[in-house]
Amino acid sequence: MKEDNYWIRRVKNGKRNDFSPLVKRYKDSIFYFILKMVQNEEDAVDLTQESFIKAFNKISKFKEEYSFKNWLFTIASHHTIDFLRKKKQLKETDLLEIDIDRPYVSPIDAVIKDERMKKLSCEINLLPENYRMVILLKHKEELKIEEISEIMGVPHGTVKVWLHRAREQLRKRMAK
Repeated sequence: MKEDNYWIRRVKNGKRNDFSPLVKRYKDSIFYFILKMVQNEEDAVDLTQESFIKAFNKISKFKEEYSFKNWLFTIASHHTIDFLRKKKQLKETDLLEIDIDRPYVSPIDAVIKDERMKKLSCEINLLPENYRMVILLKHKEELKIEEISEIMGVPHGTVKVWLHRAREQLRKRMAK
């Protein structure tokens, strides 16, 4: 994004405070992505902050022909994976979102949907780490295969295979 590159150039030229517009733009999406992975708000706040610090410290290595958003997600995802590996504690993922604009749903249908979403969340949490991350990046963050490939540092084909396998595992588990 051109606006991102404007701020990045300013930071690279010594205007350290000009990193804050980038933080403001991406802090929520990075925070919620990390929160879905760690399922702990305090940890997510810390990891988000640490991810931005890492990005700030490595800003000189950022190449402007790439997407800053993807670069930032890469840093955040690697940092979160390192944290999870150290902690070795994965908790249930909750994908429920409140949508005030949705049409009326009967209480019974809402309970059924809620139960299916809870089951889906549990099943996503049971996926291998790479499958879980691909599912979250694709369906929660709505990123393209190319962006996920860049973030995860694997070829496009690998992302497609992981996504297919993750969906298949989820279909089978949800059918039980």
